[in-house]
Amino acid sequence: MKELTRNLVYFAVFSFAISSFTACGVDQSISGSSADNASASPGNSEYPKLAASLATAPFETEDGSTFTVEDRKGKVLLLNLWGIWCRPCLKEMPHLAKLQEKFRDNGLEVIGLNVGDADLEPEDFGKMKAFAEKLSLNYQLVRITNKTSNDFAQVTQFGGVPLTVLVDRDGRMRGVFKGASDAEIAKMNEMVAKVVTE
Repeated sequence: MKELTRNLVYFAVFSFAISSFTACGVDQSISGSSADNASASPGNSEYPKLAASLATAPFETEDGSTFTVEDRKGKVLLLNLWGIWCRPCLKEMPHLAKLQEKFRDNGLEVIGLNVGDADLEPEDFGKMKAFAEKLSLNYQLVRITNKTSNDFAQVTQFGGVPLTVLVDRDGRMRGVFKGASDAEIAKMNEMVAKVVTE
C-alpha cells in the first residue's frame, strides 16, 4: 500500500510537471474576471462577437502598415498569440502551418500575433522572418501591442502563450485554445475543419 501511495504521488508530480510545459506565461497578473471563455459548444447556434477592442486592434506588418480583424471579414481567422522564446509555441506552429495549407482554399487565414520578446518589448521583424523561414511557416506573422495582448488575456481568461482564437466569417468567436497540449491541438483541428465548411 505504501508503494502504491508513493507511485501515485510521483505520477501526480510528473503529470503536473508535464502540463506546465504546454504554455508560457506572459504576465501572470493578467486574469479575465468578467469575460466569458468563448469556447462555445458545437451545438450552440449563437456565438459571441469578437470584442470590439480586438476586432479593431491594429496588427503591425513588416512594412509598417497595419490591418485589423474587421478588415478580414469574410475570412475564417485563426489568431495565434506567440513568442520566439516560447517553447510550446514551437510545438504548435507546425500544426498551424498544416491547417493553413489544408484550408487556405476554404478561406482560412492563420495569423501569428507576436506578443514581443522575452521582456515584452516589440520583437525585431528580422528575427521573426528568420524564425519563420527556419520553421517553414506559411502564414503571416505580425506584431501586436501589449494592450492588445492584455485585451486577449481579458477576453479569454488566459494570460499565457500560445493562445489561439478562432473567428468565423461573421466575426464571431468559435473557439479559444489555450496552450499547446495534444488535446488542445486536436480540438483546434476539429473546430477549424467544422467552421471553414460552414
